[in-house]
Amino acid sequence: MKLSRRQFLASLPAAAAQSRKPNLVLVITDDHHWQCLGVAGNPKIETPNMDRLARRGVYFPDFILSTSQCAPCRGILLSGLEGFQSGLDSNGHTAFTHFRGQTVPAQLRQAGYETHLVGKWHVAPLPEACGFAHSPLWLRGGGSPYINPKLRHGLTATEDRETPGHITTLLTDAAVGVIEKAKSPYLLWLAYNAPHEPWTASESFMAKYAGRNATLTPPNHPRTESKFDWATYYAVITELDAHIGRVADAIEKAGQWENTLLIVMGDNGYLAGTKGLNGKVHAWETSLRAPFLAAGGPVKTQGPNRAAVASIDVPATLLDYAGVRSSHTLSGTSLRGALSGGKFPRQAAFSCWNDGRPEGLAIRVAVEPYRAVRTATHKYVLWESKKEALFDLRNDPHEETDLAPNRPPELRAMRSRLRARMKVTNDPAIAWLG
Repeated sequence: MKLSRRQFLASLPAAAAQSRKPNLVLVITDDHHWQCLGVAGNPKIETPNMDRLARRGVYFPDFILSTSQCAPCRGILLSGLEGFQSGLDSNGHTAFTHFRGQTVPAQLRQAGYETHLVGKWHVAPLPEACGFAHSPLWLRGGGSPYINPKLRHGLTATEDRETPGHITTLLTDAAVGVIEKAKSPYLLWLAYNAPHEPWTASESFMAKYAGRNATLTPPNHPRTESKFDWATYYAVITELDAHIGRVADAIEKAGQWENTLLIVMGDNGYLAGTKGLNGKVHAWETSLRAPFLAAGGPVKTQGPNRAAVASIDVPATLLDYAGVRSSHTLSGTSLRGALSGGKFPRQAAFSCWNDGRPEGLAIRVAVEPYRAVRTATHKYVLWESKKEALFDLRNDPHEETDLAPNRPPELRAMRSRLRARMKVTNDPAIAWLG
């Protein structure tokens, strides 16, 4: 009997399979509160598929965003550089004004990868200019209605077309089509807009949480007087979870699981009333943290890992697994060791906000630029005004007591970590340290 190419590859010995470059599937969720996963310790939300992937692979509960906003997060993933290094540092600065190197998709394409984009884009350079060869269905801007969204069909499409259906279903259908037809090795960049506002979930998912809003606040969410529609938000995430399950199932059905690295990550957290705030960007935990997990055959260990991981580490990870040496110095660290049962070498993760203009946010409210350092026990924040704060995350997870005025030893240690990082990344904000 003649075997198909897929059957032949699936029949190869394990050693031969390991020698092949793995497929890379990056799934990005949008405005995803870090506690809105069952595996995050929240029994009030149903996310069976992401929970299953977390158990099969590695879940990083302390993951933070290098910049907690939609466009700069994508700029970091594309370039492997911090926003202040590339110039793409906010939703008000969506072009690479300081970066002229090859993006990660372009480098992967040059190394023989098929590169596919599905979903939300939200940066100024077009997908083709960033190294994507295929884009069956994508969202040019940063937001969209969920029902009958206006999307672009094809890589070179220049106009939005109203597309009947629910956007989460439409994007998943396109992604599954890519998986079924793709030639290995491939990169699939699948960026959902869920659970970004305006939230719209199908009736069957809304029914799961109907009439329960007052009881749905995540167990570890900071105390707040602000009202938040947890029921609809949960319903959107549970529907999204079902479709992420479809993506994982398609990878397995295609016989690709053992040779596919699947990463699921949020592009930023969601404040959901924290300190009276909604949205993201601010340095509070519910803004900086988001879900992050990795699964698939290349992941050689299972369970939670409390490594100090940030989104800046994802580009280095993708290139490392692909066996590609970056065309420029990356600002992150590959997670390959941590995904293989080893230790992650960095003890702290870093986050920044660089655009102090009101135009940096859609709501036209200025947020003072800052740099943040987070370890397993503490978080230190330094603002452009040289104001600083220190929180003991282990004993004060809601960040209610600023320890900086007491000048504890941890303050000096965290300032030292930040200074070292600033030197490595040539961060002009090092002047804030004095």
